[in-house]
Amino acid sequence: MGGMDTAYDIRKSRANDVPAMAALLTELGYPTSPEQLTARLANFANVDGATLVCEHGGEVVGLIGLTRHPFYELDGFGTEVSVLVVTAARRGRGIGRALLDAAEAWAGERGSGLVWLASSQRRQDAHRFYERAEYRTTGLRYTKAIIP
Repeated sequence: MGGMDTAYDIRKSRANDVPAMAALLTELGYPTSPEQLTARLANFANVDGATLVCEHGGEVVGLIGLTRHPFYELDGFGTEVSVLVVTAARRGRGIGRALLDAAEAWAGERGSGLVWLASSQRRQDAHRFYERAEYRTTGLRYTKAIIP
């Protein structure tokens, strides 16, 4: 675990980032080819969201995906963090926190009063990371696969 590493750039993803982004998703435990990710990203064409990457030394080392949603139960909007991953070799250097800060700024600029995310129960390190970033557990997520 190194110290804060500031020689990186957070920006919107580009088409040529897709292979590195697919590798990050695979590292996170979701095997993804560049072709699959290209198709998935096309699904976001009409969604109010953003895909941000962290570039360090010419290499994409982190990714965060955001979607802005209206609420039924509250006034206004919120932003969901759909995915956040930093390559294992670069964790502990402030990259994840910088991506989360960029996400919060993106959400705030668009009037989102709340940012939320889901994290697998097995990702204890991620839970500690989110708690240090002042995220709180507020409920449980239930899922059911309806298409085999």
